[in-house]
Amino acid sequence: MPLFFVFLIAPAAVAVALYRRNPRRLLDGPTEDAPLRLLRWAVGLLAPPRAEWGQAMLGELGHLDGRRRRLRFALGCTGAALVMPPWGRAAAALWAAVAITVAGLAVHAGLVVDFGLGAGGWIALAVVGVICAGFLLGASALLRRPGVALPGVLGGVFATVVALLLSGFTAVDQVTFVPTSWRRGVIVLAVPAVIGVAGTLWRRSPAAGRRVARLAALTAGLLQLLYANVAVAILGAGGPPDADGGFTVRGTVSDRLANNIVHLAVTTLIIALVGWAAAALAGRLTRRAREV
Repeated sequence: MPLFFVFLIAPAAVAVALYRRNPRRLLDGPTEDAPLRLLRWAVGLLAPPRAEWGQAMLGELGHLDGRRRRLRFALGCTGAALVMPPWGRAAAALWAAVAITVAGLAVHAGLVVDFGLGAGGWIALAVVGVICAGFLLGASALLRRPGVALPGVLGGVFATVVALLLSGFTAVDQVTFVPTSWRRGVIVLAVPAVIGVAGTLWRRSPAAGRRVARLAALTAGLLQLLYANVAVAILGAGGPPDADGGFTVRGTVSDRLANNIVHLAVTTLIIALVGWAAAALAGRLTRRAREV
């Protein structure tokens, strides 16, 4: 029941934060069309030596008429921005996130085929694919923010390593781990708080700390999903029986994959929310300390 309320309250909290930041934009909606927003996003991923090229492409887009023509141009420039050397730190991190996501989904798809999970398995794969696509879009928006890419990715790796240290690294550990109270406190409170505070102190900005926490949450979610799916691929239906007895081989594999999806959503949400709060608190405390 508490988890249900977390999922219920989180979107409302995000909406309130967005409204307080810019009420007019939230109520009126964006004033730029999709091609311009897409191209601005792609330009944000460019390395500094290519920034002039990006601004030139934005100027060229301004002279084009017609939605389809503008969209084709923006898509072409976006593809060029992603592969054009030298890669900026943001683009490199985005490609790494894409590779991790594709690997995790590929392992999931292989399990659906190998164990014949049927329509339910493909539906679950589609659901987790949509979630991961949203994660990548969110990560891409955060990666273009100055000074966020490195601490955000490191924060996600840190959260993943701590979680594995507490649960164990073996495949059996991944499907049987039930955290004690203190381990749960470390995972859901201490680690996200450290990420949020470190992000704020790194950039000396609570806004940057909040972005670092969100990027760390997305990174940790994708990393842990890949690790958990690999664990299921190693074990299949083997290992100790699950908590609910009587599962068939297909049922056991399907249940373990479903647990990975739930863990993906919960882990990401907790790190983002607690890290956001810790970053905001750290920013307020440091500001008061400077005033004193």
